[in-house]
Amino acid sequence: MGTYRDHRLERMKTIMDRIPVLRAKAVGLPATLALTAVIALAGGALAAEPFPDRPVTLIVPYAAGGSSDVLARLIGERMSKSLGQQVVIDNRAGAGSRLGIEIAAKAAADGYTLLLADMPHTIIPAIQKGVHYDPVRDFTPIGLIGTASMVFFVNPAVKAETVRDFVGLAKADPEKITIASGGIGSATHLTAELFQAKTGIKLVHVPFRGAGPAMNDLVAGHVQSSFTTLATASSVLDRVRALAVASETRLATPASIPTFRENNIDLVVERLTGDLKAILDSQEFAMRLAPLGVTASHASPAQFRALIESDTARWADIVKAVGISVP
Repeated sequence: MGTYRDHRLERMKTIMDRIPVLRAKAVGLPATLALTAVIALAGGALAAEPFPDRPVTLIVPYAAGGSSDVLARLIGERMSKSLGQQVVIDNRAGAGSRLGIEIAAKAAADGYTLLLADMPHTIIPAIQKGVHYDPVRDFTPIGLIGTASMVFFVNPAVKAETVRDFVGLAKADPEKITIASGGIGSATHLTAELFQAKTGIKLVHVPFRGAGPAMNDLVAGHVQSSFTTLATASSVLDRVRALAVASETRLATPASIPTFRENNIDLVVERLTGDLKAILDSQEFAMRLAPLGVTASHASPAQFRALIESDTARWADIVKAVGISVP
């Protein structure tokens, strides 16, 4: 496996570090889309000097028009100038980004094949069978590019001006309203599932071969709603209605899209989290715990979830290794 000790990969890393980072912290619905550029490693030696002496391919595992594609083209344009060689954008949509990822994983480990990956890169191996790549072993990370908050859009024909309106419609008519995604297991799909779970509604999932095609059908009225990033919807903002954004504050757009918090989504969790933190921070409460040998320790819902996930994985490994079984 290649390492950053190779100065050619160091050069690629330096170039990626110069790319401006987009910052958008998700709140309420924790649905940020992490965009990471990684270099494919499929065994073999790195290319001989000088590097690069031919075009570099940047694989985007989604159809043209989505946020990953838009970002890849912005990066590709600048990297072409920095490297002195053309960076060719190769859209390989399919199987919720799995097709493009597997193509990248099989490429020669010479620095000439890059992959723009997002959240599903690490999720696909857990939800799909027969995956032919390892998200850690088969790739050398170059650098995190940025995060983008998910925005919830509806077709203008939907009689909802707010998320609360939409939830009311969905509860009144379960499994009738459609919600598009960029594919099964994609970030847009998982965000849609999270949204339904938190609001107690049932929608009809319609997967597409990328967020771009999903937005096209939303504009055409073939589907009624969808989550996606602002970058994906930027060219059609005047033909869809943005109901909310999963970020801490409103996005700096002419539409000034409201947050989910403003729509009273997740307020119950926020209220309970705040009250619990206040109790744990109390000196009186700490004194009551001391005789019990307990130290008050506060964690955010996200941190607590991460702890639960890590503990679940750790104990599962131990149980499997020891062969413990309860009849």
